[in-house]
Amino acid sequence: MPRPPQLSTAARALRESIFSRLQGKLAQHGHDGVPLHLGDTYLPPPPALRLDDYPALHRYGAPVGEPGLLAALVPKLHARNALSWVGPNCLQITVGATAGLAAAARTVLEPGDEVIVPTPHWPLIRGVLTNQGAVPVEVPLSQPLYADPSLDAAALLEPAITPRTAAIYLTTPNNPDGKILNAKQLASLAALAQAHNLWVLADEVYEDLAYASPHVSIASLPGMAERTLTVFSLSKSFALAGYRLGYVVGPPETMLALRKVANHSVYNVPDVLQRAALTLLSDAGSARWLDDARATYLAARDLASGSVKAPHFVPDGATYLFVDLRSYLAADQSIWAVVEKLLDAGVSISPGEQFGVGYERHARLCFTAVPPDRLLLGLQRIASILG
Repeated sequence: MPRPPQLSTAARALRESIFSRLQGKLAQHGHDGVPLHLGDTYLPPPPALRLDDYPALHRYGAPVGEPGLLAALVPKLHARNALSWVGPNCLQITVGATAGLAAAARTVLEPGDEVIVPTPHWPLIRGVLTNQGAVPVEVPLSQPLYADPSLDAAALLEPAITPRTAAIYLTTPNNPDGKILNAKQLASLAALAQAHNLWVLADEVYEDLAYASPHVSIASLPGMAERTLTVFSLSKSFALAGYRLGYVVGPPETMLALRKVANHSVYNVPDVLQRAALTLLSDAGSARWLDDARATYLAARDLASGSVKAPHFVPDGATYLFVDLRSYLAADQSIWAVVEKLLDAGVSISPGEQFGVGYERHARLCFTAVPPDRLLLGLQRIASILG
């Protein structure tokens, strides 16, 4: 088995947070421990801010995540993602998936490292990578696979790999076009990562919103556990975007470094949010809610796809249509010619320039952002402008 890629110099040089180390040792004493190492207070906050049922919420929490939430995520990762090797030591709770990806990039990338970024891509990934000094290398993937599912996914990406390539960023279901990479395509990309000794930064925040085929985690494939950092989120699955709750999963030795990075960025995710998430994950009704939400989103997808006449692929998953508006624009017009008209008509879409080179005259629209009656109104306004 080839060795996994190396951690970044910054991650290897970073000391473990003294607070994280002390908290871990003191936790062995349970309620008998006396935490004198934190700059905290035993006094409750003013009554206007007090949550008397949860006095611990006003204190610093565990830097890696609340133990109860970590324990609740383990069986989910075993059953849902086939990551049977995962234990609490393989997890880090983060401030949303964005912070999780930032911590992952900081942990495994050196300045100047190249990262293969399939397009169209989630807009923030470029900034996440460049903030670490890495170089995003954009390569079309999901749209060609929609057009011709027989294509070899690895063959599309491999020509862009150079001696400076350190990782592949991979998101499935994809934002913005909803493409789900199937087991064969993921196996092809896994073989590519192993052949070139690359990290994989797997963005799987839309894992529960799959319509066409089941979601598969690439870290579950043979040889991928030791080279994959997978980022998940509660935002898309359970309508909790405002909670900013994500988590990273990886092999224990890599997660030791990532935990240091996360702890030096945000000491701990607010405990009140983690406790709310634990309540949600522990409630049997949450699975039924998710099933109902998925059915609602699927109906919205079909309504949007059937109403928008601009060329697009019907999304396999996620919550977006990614439409090609080139035929609605003059040769010298940018996408903003349509965006501005739509704004004047009272509907907004997301211009394609942020999703990667070559998609500047595409646009993304979210079919779950508003209730069905408002979605229908927005679609009618789009149709009136596009004609």
